[in-house]
Amino acid sequence: MPTISSCRVDVLVDDETKLIGFIAAVLQISEYELFRIAYRNWHDYPVSETRLDALFKEYLGTGDVPYWVNDFTRKAHEKFLAGELDYRDYGITRRVCDRKTKAVGWVIIFALLVLMLFYSYIIANYTSY
Repeated sequence: MPTISSCRVDVLVDDETKLIGFIAAVLQISEYELFRIAYRNWHDYPVSETRLDALFKEYLGTGDVPYWVNDFTRKAHEKFLAGELDYRDYGITRRVCDRKTKAVGWVIIFALLVLMLFYSYIIANYTSY
């Protein structure tokens, strides 16, 4: 979890949109995903994509924050100030690169490098008429 200084964080409480952005940054998710998690926490069931799109577009257009998002961000902000905010509490998972994925990536990079060198050799020895 990245560390973010909590000095001057109290100014975020007055501006709901800044608080949403701050909590999304701390949790390392998008504001759209924050809306999804806040909806699930408030209503105890997931939101449909079309409903979430409409709610988020309305938020972007008007700047009005739904009450359930406001509640979620304020509670997350309190947890952050107490040092207890953890992304795993909200079902957020991180993509982890394992050894196999890294090995495949290096093989692909090496193959591209060999192809690039071969192509450069062909171009360098090509005789133009």
